[in-house]
Amino acid sequence: MSKIELDGLPVIDADENEEITVAVKAEDIQAGDKKNSERHPIAIALRRQRGVDDARVSKREVLISRGDHWYRYDASKLVES
Repeated sequence: MSKIELDGLPVIDADENEEITVAVKAEDIQAGDKKNSERHPIAIALRRQRGVDDARVSKREVLISRGDHWYRYDASKLVES
């Protein structure tokens, strides 16, 4: 099994039961770029959350850096309201 890393940190599949709520502001949408995983509006909003060091968002996955690990979430479970 190959080891998956991002920025030198291991990537771990997150617990499927964990829910994350994030508020995306109009400024995030204006400053963001949905085609760039680092500049995605949701990634920008996630970085404001306490305990989130970095975030990346693509059509397939959401990656959140906390401490010494990246956690991978399935993006198909994103819910917009």
